Amino acid sequence: MSKRKTTVRPKRSTKKTRRPEKVKPSESGTTEIMRSAAYVRAISGAEMCSKDPERLRRLLAEAMERVNYVPRGPFTDTWPYLLAMIRLIRSYHQQEYRDISTQHLLAIIAAISYFVSPNDAIPDSVPILGQLDDALVIRLALKTVSADIDTFMAWETVKI
Repeated sequence: MSKRKTTVRPKRSTKKTRRPEKVKPSESGTTEIMRSAAYVRAISGAEMCSKDPERLRRLLAEAMERVNYVPRGPFTDTWPYLLAMIRLIRSYHQQEYRDISTQHLLAIIAAISYFVSPNDAIPDSVPILGQLDDALVIRLALKTVSADIDTFMAWETVKI
């Protein structure tokens, strides 16, 4: 009979150590945009805009003008929702539609403000990339407010 060699294994710690998560390329771009001065400005200005009918009206006018000439390529999946966001703000401004939480309304106003601003994280004068960051911000807002947008579009359908 041969003797088995016993190996001493180090005792495992009961504490779980988390490895730092790797940031995916798309997430790093998102993080950069969310940390940009333009995004922070849009978020902080959204509350003031929601309470000031004249500022909200100006934002609507700028957004409706901008959708007429912005390239739609970067917005392929979000274009109908972008238009719905603009219509929701218009209906809110006209006091026709109020079935939305303040937090979600502010997210929509901030996304539209960012979309309208020519000097955001990537200026709109930079071809294609200037619109990609706008499309990304619209997509981020949609993650939060998509149910509200769907409810609003259903309301629009019934209203007609």
